Amino acid sequence: MVSEDRRAHVKELQQELHRLFLRRRHNAIQLAKTIDPEIEPAAYSILFTLQREGAQRMTDISKHLGIGKPTLSRQLTTLAERGFITKRADPADGRAMVISLTEQGRSRLDAAQQERSERYLHMLEPWSEEDIMTLSGLLAKMNQTYAEYDDAGAAGSAQAAAVQPKVA
Repeated sequence: MVSEDRRAHVKELQQELHRLFLRRRHNAIQLAKTIDPEIEPAAYSILFTLQREGAQRMTDISKHLGIGKPTLSRQLTTLAERGFITKRADPADGRAMVISLTEQGRSRLDAAQQERSERYLHMLEPWSEEDIMTLSGLLAKMNQTYAEYDDAGAAGSAQAAAVQPKVA
């Protein structure tokens, strides 16, 4: 049984995470504009994924970001037109496309991220290094918990579906 205090604390956490995600969305809009005023905020996530993971197939990017292929395709077209990515046929499967950052894309992304890092340094100036490290550690723990929960949920859903009786 879950205590009412725990429920209240989790609800408060949920509300603070919601506020943080709204701020993150606003920051993504500003960051995308810094890179290029013509790209949408979702394009930043694509660029960041390519920066972090390297060249990727379209299906992998779609899965990683949880967005549909039509939406991704539209974003990739804009990024290619702006000179931030290249698309080439996958040598292992000519039907698939491999997406890569261009030097221009990497350079613009790095500059925008550097600007954002400076903003965080300034914003967190009143915080102690211990507070920054604590928050960073807790966010890493939250991300790990999400990943584990999602992985277990997918496995649990498959197991539950396998044992549930079929209704005619």
